[in-house]
Amino acid sequence: MTDWLMWPAEVLLAAGAAVASLFASEDSTNFAVIQMMVATLVLAAIVSGLVFVQSLVRYWWSRQEPAG
Repeated sequence: MTDWLMWPAEVLLAAGAAVASLFASEDSTNFAVIQMMVATLVLAAIVSGLVFVQSLVRYWWSRQEPAG
């Protein structure tokens, strides 16, 4: 029932695992910590990108308003 709530976390952790596997072996004891740190960075990058795009779109719309 809560499957639709869990898929964003699964996607973030999968992305974190893909990047973390470049730096540490999946068998190492701290792989889960690195995976969560990378997933947090990915989430922060997504949120920052959305906020930046929103302000950029507002700027573009303000430039197209007629002067006067």
